[in-house]
Amino acid sequence: MNRKGIITINKLDWAFGQHKILHDINLTIYEGGIYGIIGPNGSGKTTLLKNIARCLMPEKNSIQLGDKDLTQFSNRSLAKEISYVPQNTDMEFEFSVMDMVLMGRSPYIKRLQSESSNDIEIAKSAMEMTNTWDLRDKNINMISGGERQRTVIARALAQKANIMLLDEPVSQLDLHHQLEIMDILKRLAVENKVTVVMSIHDLNIAAQFCDRLILMDKGKIFKEGIPNDIIKEDIVYSVYGVKAIVMKNPVTGTPHLIPYGNQSDLHLKSAGD
Repeated sequence: MNRKGIITINKLDWAFGQHKILHDINLTIYEGGIYGIIGPNGSGKTTLLKNIARCLMPEKNSIQLGDKDLTQFSNRSLAKEISYVPQNTDMEFEFSVMDMVLMGRSPYIKRLQSESSNDIEIAKSAMEMTNTWDLRDKNINMISGGERQRTVIARALAQKANIMLLDEPVSQLDLHHQLEIMDILKRLAVENKVTVVMSIHDLNIAAQFCDRLILMDKGKIFKEGIPNDIIKEDIVYSVYGVKAIVMKNPVTGTPHLIPYGNQSDLHLKSAGD
């Protein structure tokens, strides 16, 4: 059975002033599953996500959402299709955690209306999934960075969009909560057919949980495919400049990377010889 292409990116470029960040990005993201965008710092991962989320406005005809150009959606209609979790979760206002999560319901609430009992139940369910329900009455700025990260993910869950974009969603979490959030995202993809697209630095977590990986380097897509095709010693060395051993995880069967050196080691050895 053919899978449906839910996001189509065609010759996407993006520049900040004279500095070009994305170069000729061509990519199809299919409905359901988890896509991990990986690559070194400065490779364009966040900029690509922000273009898809329309935090940065892409050029017309460069990104299609279903059969419709991304630039043609209203903000409200796009929010029903795509939720976005940014990397920076700092908040300027003194909201409670519950109020923060309920913001995910705003695309469904008409002007001057308040949240319904159904909205509150959806928010509660999202908070229970992310273990933030006990924090509901706390000030968003008085909780830890990891708790705030889980709260923002709960807000995205409450949004009930079919596409969820996340920029480094587990970067501020301890190991327990990293695995917990990744399990939640995996369940959403498998059981609810939510399409999850995230940038992620940890290659082993990416290999374990993502169905496909998009490896970026210098603003371009270096390679895209299943983890076994991407997490390879020669590819990691070419893009990251890191020497590593890749072996099969004995529990999950996914590739597992063990780094042991980088390109600078070679220079040091040469200088010492």
